[in-house]
Amino acid sequence: MADAATEDKVKVRAYSPGLYPILVLEFPSGELRTAYHEAGYDLERTKQVTEEWLSDNAIGRHGFVGVSPPEDVPISALRDYAHERVSETS
Repeated sequence: MADAATEDKVKVRAYSPGLYPILVLEFPSGELRTAYHEAGYDLERTKQVTEEWLSDNAIGRHGFVGVSPPEDVPISALRDYAHERVSETS
């Protein structure tokens, strides 16, 4: 995780619609993690998830929006990215 935090971009694989979006991020290592509005999209406060969780639970049950193809987003711009997605779905 520490190595991923030093990279300057991650791929956004999905996000939850709504006022406080959760982002599903793919790190250069291939690891998937969720980043939360409440935590300021702080990479040190993310939670690891699996591909199965992403497809079956997040997208399948909870209405997350898949991002296809995944978008490269600078880590410093995650908050802006989430805000843009909220604006699009409102």
